[in-house]
Amino acid sequence: TKSAAAAERFAGQTKSAAAAAVAVQQLDGEIPLFDWGAGQDQLPAEELEALFYQYDRDSDGEIDKDELAEALFRAGYRIERERFDDLFVKFDTDGGGTIDLAEFRGFVARTDLRPERSVKFAMDLFKSYDVDTSGSIDKFEFAELAAEIEANYKRRTALVGVAAGLSALAVGKYSEEFAWAQKTFRGLYVERRAEEAQGRFFPTARLSSDLDEAIARTLYQRGFTPQNTLFAHSVCSDEVNNKDEQLVDVMVSRWQEGFSLGGLGGLPFAGKSGFRAYLHHVPDSGKLLILFAPHVGIDGEGRVGALQREGQSAVSKACGAAIGSYKAIQAKAEQARKEGLLPPSAVRDIPDYDNDPFDPELGIIIDLLTPRLKGLEQAAEPITFVTYMMYTIVRDLLDNCIKETPDVWEWASEVALVGGVMVNRKSGGDFFQPLSFELRHSVSVANGRPTDVYREAFGPRPDLLPILGSEDAVRRVLGPSKPGEGAVSL
Repeated sequence: TKSAAAAERFAGQTKSAAAAAVAVQQLDGEIPLFDWGAGQDQLPAEELEALFYQYDRDSDGEIDKDELAEALFRAGYRIERERFDDLFVKFDTDGGGTIDLAEFRGFVARTDLRPERSVKFAMDLFKSYDVDTSGSIDKFEFAELAAEIEANYKRRTALVGVAAGLSALAVGKYSEEFAWAQKTFRGLYVERRAEEAQGRFFPTARLSSDLDEAIARTLYQRGFTPQNTLFAHSVCSDEVNNKDEQLVDVMVSRWQEGFSLGGLGGLPFAGKSGFRAYLHHVPDSGKLLILFAPHVGIDGEGRVGALQREGQSAVSKACGAAIGSYKAIQAKAEQARKEGLLPPSAVRDIPDYDNDPFDPELGIIIDLLTPRLKGLEQAAEPITFVTYMMYTIVRDLLDNCIKETPDVWEWASEVALVGGVMVNRKSGGDFFQPLSFELRHSVSVANGRPTDVYREAFGPRPDLLPILGSEDAVRRVLGPSKPGEGAVSL
């Protein structure tokens, strides 16, 4: 078999039995090729040795210059051609045009080379379509790549990835490579005005994959695992919040299940009954993780509250419920607006096809939002202000769901709450502006001191004063959560 032949080959050449085992397994496809761990900036010794022998194709214990270049790039090492040429001459000490294992190790160790996932991803992509191993992609192989790209795009499970060199778009299902491609190449196709508006109004927003990793890293250190944790989300039921590879989908995949608490605007319209059902599904002595957020779109013109949805040429509102509620409140204060006390909105007059004035959920949002618009006239942009106030509504409703459920701590040992604003974009991936991250358990709630882990997970909080326009509005959004205070409930 291929494994037996490979084992025999490596047994005679490789000093390390571990390296031989790695090489055999990699050739057979049993383990990923050179999958270094988190925080590791260099290949393990046995994998470096296995890498060398995989490219020693004539089994003479040496590799030539071309084989060395292929091996380095295959494992994710990036090096410029001129430097590579100079270094090869240096380490080819006998001038024979080849290097042995010791020289190979020295080449890697003494040049400060570090493997990069971006290079490995690109090489894996190239290798998967270079079916005849010629070192180039011909028109037939390129046609196959293009056909798969088109199919993936139509399934809406893909992301623009790599355009340079091939004059085409490579796509991929969510994975570490997907996240890397999204961050690395989004500059090629992102809308400049939308990016500027997001930076101005949601200054520390993170891509979905980055936020998911920050949450997981923080919670894993505290004993949260997919096996003992039940995830729930209270986000708007708009389909843009449930796209593949975006935050809800990514977090459900990580935590393996997801209970939906949210309705229009992200408000937990599942209510106390829905929260109790969620609570009673938690593993024995397990933990709860709740993500909550209103959402807002930013279109290609940089308008906050507008979004061009996939497959539509017209621009619509996002969040329609929040903007519809604001519009209804404005209508009641039309005279005040004409007098300049309430600022007009760039998206206020976009046609509204969704909201029924008799909708009970919309009515609740209007009632809860109206008293929170105090200070809106000082804000930099009205829909942004409305969105941050929607966040405070969702936060306070969830606070009281927990407070008014007396048996929470009989079922769950700890509750993690992550709150913020989801920012929907047409291209370049959706973002999340984190605003709170705290842990609660029975003792902390009794003492009135939930554990704040925001800075640990996300860094400094955003400066919202230029955005919201007043210290009072900033305090309402960023002030410490006080479970149970206030009379906000459904």
